[in-house]
Amino acid sequence: MRITMFALVLTLVGCQEQNFFVPTDPVDTPEPGSVEGRVCDPSGRTWLADALIYTYLRTEEGQIYDTKTAYSDRNGYWLLDELPMGYEYDIYVQYGQDTLETHRVWVEDGEHVILEQPDCFDPLQVDVAVVTGDYDDFQDVLTNMGFANYELIDGLTSSELVHFLSDPSALEPYDIIFFNGGHVEEDVIYDSDGDAPEGQIDTIMQNLTDYVEGGGTLYGSDWAYDVIERGWPTRINFVGDDNVADDAQKGEYAFVNAAVSDSALAEFLGKDFIEVEFDLPVWPVMDSVDGSVSVHLSSTVEYREGTETISLPARPILASFTAGEGKVVFASFRVAKNATADMVMSLQYMMYNL
Repeated sequence: MRITMFALVLTLVGCQEQNFFVPTDPVDTPEPGSVEGRVCDPSGRTWLADALIYTYLRTEEGQIYDTKTAYSDRNGYWLLDELPMGYEYDIYVQYGQDTLETHRVWVEDGEHVILEQPDCFDPLQVDVAVVTGDYDDFQDVLTNMGFANYELIDGLTSSELVHFLSDPSALEPYDIIFFNGGHVEEDVIYDSDGDAPEGQIDTIMQNLTDYVEGGGTLYGSDWAYDVIERGWPTRINFVGDDNVADDAQKGEYAFVNAAVSDSALAEFLGKDFIEVEFDLPVWPVMDSVDGSVSVHLSSTVEYREGTETISLPARPILASFTAGEGKVVFASFRVAKNATADMVMSLQYMMYNL
């Protein structure tokens, strides 16, 4: 009798437990969100590492109760995670004492927000060919500017230079081709003695103009002006006879306070004048430019015609123009010799806008 009553009690208790503990659906809990971005060095030169990124966590009443922080990696990427959902965040990007960027972002439940990347020039992603020459060393300046992907083309050996310039497929991989002043020009760019192989110069010049038209950039300095004059004869007017090789090479030694004629460059530099040295005479003088040509630096220049010294005010010394999908840049001065902080910044500006 006792066993029967005990079993009845257990049965009643079991029924009561089933009535009290009815399974229910799990409750959805909000998931935190995150924001991802990338930061560029203020110079526009490369992605910035070790920038501080932070935002404040606030109560519904707007009171700050915590700060979320992160640092950009070597490629400029940063991530703020574990952000409570359903809030608008003011995100600050700081480097040193300077606030570089601010972003206002709304984060939903479990949302991963990716901010649009800023425009940033990455020298490691630019392929450059440098034609060597006796009178300039672009490659040294490129190294100081962070360019690692450049290849030297022997511009002092005629056969090697002709081999490079005669093959369109050799030019095609490069985003920019620099011509240092003082590379071999006879039978390559011009034929002053009449013994160049038939069609060789025409082929080379056609390849160079096609390269630029297709989107490449050609950058020349000092005595390399013949490449620009013969490839694009109507864009820049050099002093002297355009049909005579090297006839524009008449400039006198000078140390000039050059006007920054390009307003965007002046803003980039934070100044309207920079110093440029023409440390060797007989540099090529630009007299005027076509209306489609941009003048970035200009100054009063002097050149010698026989025994007479001629002064020309406000003449271009750094200029550029577009041709098809590409661009041509020319500096009358030796670039490496003028590798001051201002000039390097000017060259950076030119490179970023190619």
